[in-house]
Amino acid sequence: MGSTVVVNPTAHRRSGTVNLSVPGMGPVHFVSATGISCPTQIVNQTSGDRVGFSTLVVGQKIRWVLEMMRGPEFAGVRIKAVTVRELATDEWEYTFVAADPPDTAIDLGEWREELLARGMAGATLRVRQTEAPVRRVIVAMPEIAGYGWLSLTAVEGTGTGGETSGEGNTLTNAHIVVEADPATGQLTVTTTDGVSVSRAHALVDGGDGGDTYNYSPPTEDQIIDRPHSVELEVLESGPVRSRLLVTTISTVPAAAIGDEQLCSRRSDETVEQKIVTTVELRADENFVRLHVEIDNHARDHRLRAHLTLPEPVASSDAECAFGVVSRDLEAEGGPGEFGLPTFVSRRFVDASNGSVGCAIIHDGLLEYEVLTDESGAGTELALTLLRATGYLSRAQAQLRPNPAGPLMPLTGAQMAGTIALDYAILPHRGDWQQAQLYSAADAFLVPLERARVKTESTPTIGDQSGLIVTGAEVAAVNRYRGELTVRVFNPTNEPSELCIITSQDRGDQKAVVVDFNEQVIDTFSQTRTLGPNEIITVRFSAS
Repeated sequence: MGSTVVVNPTAHRRSGTVNLSVPGMGPVHFVSATGISCPTQIVNQTSGDRVGFSTLVVGQKIRWVLEMMRGPEFAGVRIKAVTVRELATDEWEYTFVAADPPDTAIDLGEWREELLARGMAGATLRVRQTEAPVRRVIVAMPEIAGYGWLSLTAVEGTGTGGETSGEGNTLTNAHIVVEADPATGQLTVTTTDGVSVSRAHALVDGGDGGDTYNYSPPTEDQIIDRPHSVELEVLESGPVRSRLLVTTISTVPAAAIGDEQLCSRRSDETVEQKIVTTVELRADENFVRLHVEIDNHARDHRLRAHLTLPEPVASSDAECAFGVVSRDLEAEGGPGEFGLPTFVSRRFVDASNGSVGCAIIHDGLLEYEVLTDESGAGTELALTLLRATGYLSRAQAQLRPNPAGPLMPLTGAQMAGTIALDYAILPHRGDWQQAQLYSAADAFLVPLERARVKTESTPTIGDQSGLIVTGAEVAAVNRYRGELTVRVFNPTNEPSELCIITSQDRGDQKAVVVDFNEQVIDTFSQTRTLGPNEIITVRFSAS
């Protein structure tokens, strides 16, 4: 079957999963070049009788079909055999059977000539191509070095078991247990060391009388925080990936009553809001993935996903460009604008008291808020999934009684239709650094890459790396005039010891530190102390 090389395109050493296609039918698993048996889950199988291409032509129209034949390939697929059936007088059926990778493909030149001759004679020709049997699998990879690679080989038969499972309303792996409430669809996420997040993915819908500049509630708001219909269905149950489908339907106001001046209340007219959430646990991941699809027919509203924090907090920490910013729970306002405590994050936000906390990792869901109780302590983390508004700017929004721009009505900002979103929940002990959120964000957002190696003579590739970076986060890796350039930064408030080793380094590789204009400002020799929040760019000589 050949082998597959799996590449880790991030700086952190990590495990993960890859999706592969394997010829044949029945149980299969993979073994790494380091001798580790990798848990493998068959997602689906296609038998060899599936038709990939089929057509019927008469006479010389066979020519356009013949244009799809190139050597041993027909319709882009290697062919191992051709069968012919006479269906009636001057009516024939040709079936081209796809080859598995181990099979020997045949040259189709003679079949091409035969089909052309029958077409020129006016025959009716049915031509079809059957696909080879194939298994589509997901494989749990062992750890791969940062910017490293590891080869896999497929082995027929059942391999080692995995660590994820799904049953009823519960998903589990070695790190996390996720339980869905059949009445609300809300989740309880508990780590194996006892950190628990309740009411996770609690969907809260409120009116939005603001504009594209600012959220602002209607003068009289109506909050919808409980669906009238909940359905749970286990889609997959391991061993590599387990998934639970949570479908909720809520009745929400169709719009808000207002104009370019202000918004008074939500409408009496209602629409149904269907939200389909796929909850997913993968082997060896310490966070739960959520893929959310919102069928949005309502206007002028804000939809957020809430979760209750393990313990009260006094601040939040959010990733930004080249660092992590710590924020209090209140925002500074002014005479013309209320200090709205919704903030932005680049890929993750964490709410922790230093002992325990919970992080949200997201793909483009930039707005969050830590909600407080009567005492002012932060008890909930809210992630904005959707804001729908009908104005570029309003004149007298409740939280900003002055226009921020033109009083222009909009339709696209109402976000009508199906909206697909992705985020992850990661309960943890310690703070954001102890939770290793940069590494977790890479694992959630940057998949492992893979490439097929066809020839059996290719040697197996062990756990290798082309670039090792420790003591800093990597912002960019590229080449400048043929020379390797690595930009790194220290996101913490303490000094760190940076070390960069390339695959060409034999102890004497030359490197320099350059500024953003690529001008040399210092030399570099494998290690360097980075100051708090320092950014540097290192360029390595090609010689």
